[in-house]
Amino acid sequence: MLIALGAVAAILPAAVVAGAITDPAPPAAPPAPPEFRILNPNVTPRRAYFAGREVEITFALAAPEPLVLQVDIVRNKTDKPVRRLTGVADVDETHLLAWDGLTGGGEVAPNGGYRFRISGPDGRVRRGAALKWHSHAYPIRGRHADRGAAGAFGVGRNGGRRHEGFDVNAACGTPLVAARGGRVVRAGYDPVLYGNFVIVRGERTRRDYWYSHLLHTTRLRGGDRVRTGQRIGSVGATGNARTIGCHLHFEIHSRGRPIDPAPELHRWDGWS
Repeated sequence: MLIALGAVAAILPAAVVAGAITDPAPPAAPPAPPEFRILNPNVTPRRAYFAGREVEITFALAAPEPLVLQVDIVRNKTDKPVRRLTGVADVDETHLLAWDGLTGGGEVAPNGGYRFRISGPDGRVRRGAALKWHSHAYPIRGRHADRGAAGAFGVGRNGGRRHEGFDVNAACGTPLVAARGGRVVRAGYDPVLYGNFVIVRGERTRRDYWYSHLLHTTRLRGGDRVRTGQRIGSVGATGNARTIGCHLHFEIHSRGRPIDPAPELHRWDGWS
């Protein structure tokens, strides 16, 4: 009795070819992922600050064809990525990625050491260059020393006032930079107390950073943007500092209220 070919196919799991029953061909093995190398990986700057100059990651790809690469910004302390970037990389070109210091969740990355690593279709990780990352820079770029008890936060002043900042001695003309980038709130001259001053609202904070007794009137105006580490003036002795000598009077106002800036200044001084 003859059985139609369609019936055999419906019953038997094997294929019927020219009247013979054969096993199905094994599936073809997936092609091996292409080999690739990362050339000249670099990070600039190696010491970076939030709201300052963006971190630039550069590298070249040596591969037979363009590849989809995954670039992770990895925190050394946890060995986990805080930010992941993915894209197609062309061959024999220098690639530039910019990192603004934010995590994948939109938060400012914690202080500390970081490195970047690159992985491709083969799953292997290529390690890149490393950097130190910080939220603030120390505002005085030169030799300096705490003024002492008289310049501490909360010390009494004439007229029943309280000292709302912290004083750091430095030679007149020593460069001053923004401890945290952001937008200038006010800048000008106060002949009674602050002399030449600048107030900056810190990027992604609810804090204002006050710099007082500057040597010269600043060119900055309300609304101007400044970067962390950008020069904003020089140490001076204007305002009521004319009877004391050259120093920086530095204040931090958190949500409108002054807080003791000494612990923060000392921490920033340790890495700047």
